Amino acid sequence: MGNRAFGERLHHQASLAAYRAASALLLLAPQTPLLWMGQEWAASTPFLFFTDHHDELGRQITAGRRKEFAAFGAFRGAEIPDPQAEATFRRSILNWEERQRPPHAGMLRLYRDLLRLRREHPALRLRPGGTFSAQPLGEQMIALRREGDRSGAPALLVIVNLGGPARVSLSAAPELAAPADRPWKRLLDTEAPEYGGATPVRLASNVVHFEGPAAVALG
Repeated sequence: MGNRAFGERLHHQASLAAYRAASALLLLAPQTPLLWMGQEWAASTPFLFFTDHHDELGRQITAGRRKEFAAFGAFRGAEIPDPQAEATFRRSILNWEERQRPPHAGMLRLYRDLLRLRREHPALRLRPGGTFSAQPLGEQMIALRREGDRSGAPALLVIVNLGGPARVSLSAAPELAAPADRPWKRLLDTEAPEYGGATPVRLASNVVHFEGPAAVALG
């Protein structure tokens, strides 16, 4: 979440399919994820910069905010929301009821399932001896591989595609190959219907087929 002039969130500027894929990348990478209020259900409300200072400081904040963005060509002549206005604050209040209806309900279900996978899958518990690698698969694709801390421990492969239709051969690189004792099985697909997706990722003959932005977790 950036400190943007009009409070746009990532999913306000990207397709929901790309946002679902990026969410998988965030939640299944090794670092502890930081979730911003409403991010987990793709909140429709913006998050604007707002303040509540006394008159003199408040006026300086408002002037400074508008002066800051005046240096950017995209905002010249635009009315930057007044940080001191009550309306600016109120526009940023979450609509909690929208979590119960599409597309927000599917996004929330995805976040819950990703966090459950992060909590329960042995390969996602970074312990001494566990491994992590990232393999670029082009300009808009990346593969994350994580393995447990002992021989024969479960492995997890996450392929994230933020672009258009694509195919990935799982025999193309050692980082993509299934463990010697078991084939890959699909654990999670961000384009599954329960998450609001329309074109699930297809796994056939050791090749992963993407119709568009998506992420798939194999284990």
